[in-house]
Amino acid sequence: MKRVISVVLLAMMLCAMFASCTGTTPDQLEAEKKAMTLEELDWSIPILIEATGETVTYTLAQAEAHELTKTYISAYQFENEKAQGAPQVTTLILEGVKFADVLTEIGVTDFSSITVEHNNMPDLFEFDKEISLGDGTIIGWIQNKTLVVEDSYPTYVAFGSDQGGVHDFCHSIKQITIHP
Repeated sequence: MKRVISVVLLAMMLCAMFASCTGTTPDQLEAEKKAMTLEELDWSIPILIEATGETVTYTLAQAEAHELTKTYISAYQFENEKAQGAPQVTTLILEGVKFADVLTEIGVTDFSSITVEHNNMPDLFEFDKEISLGDGTIIGWIQNKTLVVEDSYPTYVAFGSDQGGVHDFCHSIKQITIHP
């Protein structure tokens, strides 16, 4: 039993020494790997247009050619769920390009709905045509004026609608599908 305790203590000391030598712990290293500033940011999103079977890649450079717009999004903060007993709702300012401008640029004139797939959850988000074309529906990459969208690794881009409610904000967009 003393040997087991000795080995555990030795392992803990080695971990502490590693952290003190590098100045970071393994969890901090993972967080730093995911950290991104607006100056470093570059993203692209595949958009599947079901009517034609074509997939268009929409990029940050294309988005920045448009006037940026802001919208207010309500979103869950799941990391507080264990501490608070339930997810907490927060409001953030999402800044980016209007999704209606994206559709115009890629030549989509008529559709019934869209599906947004993202990396952080297994759920797919469905938006009807009216919400998708609203002025408050954007593809965004700026949160609260100066930050990259939180929890958006690995794509660093989000989709949100001020009309969608707390469930309809998705970050780390993997693909958008436009349905005829």
